[in-house]
Amino acid sequence: MRKVSDKQKEKNKKIRRAYKEIAMERGHYCTGCGRADVPLSHSHIIPRSRRADLSHDKANITYHCLSMGERKGCHEIWESRDRDKLLDYYKNLEYILELDTEYYFIITELNAKATR
Repeated sequence: MRKVSDKQKEKNKKIRRAYKEIAMERGHYCTGCGRADVPLSHSHIIPRSRRADLSHDKANITYHCLSMGERKGCHEIWESRDRDKLLDYYKNLEYILELDTEYYFIITELNAKATR
């Protein structure tokens, strides 16, 4: 088993704390499709790989449903070019524009190319 650095342990602890607080504060439904009868995942609006500093920011985390069988879940859709079909797309875009303008333009340009 790989050893986890003290720095990574602290990051993981902050993320777990954020997840617990979210579970107590928010309704348990997918913000992408509105369903509550499916398994949910904590989905980062701005990916952790892009902005590690936002990995435990509750405003950067939402509930998205997971893929099951043939059904593509909103978590997977958010990470694809079809994200503009999600109910929370425009709300998430506002958040992204506020915190990471470059990423905002990457996303909106990708979606513009996909619809051409």
